[in-house]
Amino acid sequence: MSEGWWRQATLAAVAGATLMVTSFCLDAGAATAGAQSSSVQGPLPTLPPLPTLPPLPTLTTLPALPSPSLTLPLPPVKPPKVTLPPIKSPTVKPPPVPSATASTRPTASPATTPPTAGKLPRAGVPAPPGNDGPIVSPGSAPALIAGDPGADLYPQPPVDAAVTPQARQVAELSDVQHRIQYLENILARTRDDLTKVQRGPDPVLQLLTTLTAGGNADAPPLAVADSADVVDTPTGRAVALSGAITSGQAELIRRRTQEARLRQDINRRIRPVPAVTAPARTVARVGGGPLGRPLSGRLTSRYGTRFDPYYQVWQLHSGVDLAAPIGTPIRAAAAGRVSRTGWYGGYGNYTCIDHGRADGQRLSTCYGHQSKLMVSPGQRIRAGQVIGLVGSTGASTGPHLHFEVRLGGRPVDPLPWI
Repeated sequence: MSEGWWRQATLAAVAGATLMVTSFCLDAGAATAGAQSSSVQGPLPTLPPLPTLPPLPTLTTLPALPSPSLTLPLPPVKPPKVTLPPIKSPTVKPPPVPSATASTRPTASPATTPPTAGKLPRAGVPAPPGNDGPIVSPGSAPALIAGDPGADLYPQPPVDAAVTPQARQVAELSDVQHRIQYLENILARTRDDLTKVQRGPDPVLQLLTTLTAGGNADAPPLAVADSADVVDTPTGRAVALSGAITSGQAELIRRRTQEARLRQDINRRIRPVPAVTAPARTVARVGGGPLGRPLSGRLTSRYGTRFDPYYQVWQLHSGVDLAAPIGTPIRAAAAGRVSRTGWYGGYGNYTCIDHGRADGQRLSTCYGHQSKLMVSPGQRIRAGQVIGLVGSTGASTGPHLHFEVRLGGRPVDPLPWI
């Protein structure tokens, strides 16, 4: 037999044996299962139904989960220190009632109304000889004083350096008098402001005014007040203004006392001063002073700080006023040389004569408001010589002579000298 036939016979025999074994196993398994099922008595138990589970929540009903924060705590960072260069603050003018220690004459404000054309010099600043000084108009005077309560509305001649004890005393007197002028103008303005506030409809202010004034119209109401209680109300403003008035009045009293002492010391040295030149017989003498009287008119205004009748503000009246009709001759109080003549602001037609030295200082006399000038600068003048005529020029309210005595260019009381 061939090799192919032998392989087919072998495969057929293996397949038949495998089939017989498989059939025998199936019949044995079925018989075993039947025997087991027949050994169980009765029906099989019924299992309970499975519980019904609730429906799963949908995504729309799930609570919102908080999103995790991405902010991480960071340690505090200290900024670097930067040092800036110091800033120089501008100098500020003292408040309305400054410290009692200040005695420097304030700078004057510019004048506005000249009698002639040309550049306007400032009020209180000396004009060069021969220059027509401006006259401050009465309408502009309150504004000038409001800006600088110590401003001179009349021009002032140059002054000498105070190098001697007598000169320093005269300079101190001038500073004190200008301080008095400053305080008087400040107090006048503050009283006006207080009056306006008191006219308001604040019942608290009216009650306090009634209780503190005590029926005395001259006493400032609300004189004692705690600054911590001052607020921006009519009552608070009245308290502040009243306190300023009280402080200003206290300093004014001290300055008046100081002025009286200085004037007394200066006048005490005048009597021993010899006459610079014996006055002429035509010049009237009063009190035996070293100077002659320029005319025999009536004294209408004394030397010192006063409420100016022309400008209606407080000013230093640097001389005395002697009333006389227009055209009355004005005579030199002593021999000397004319140092200034011409128009000089509020003095009108003005003449100054230097008489040499007295009490260690340059002595001069000045004559204002003349209707006619009869001398010229540099001219030699003898005592009693007519130098001009009485008038009412400049800041004048009527015909009179404004007569001054100056030591080192600074005014002193003329009466002890004539």
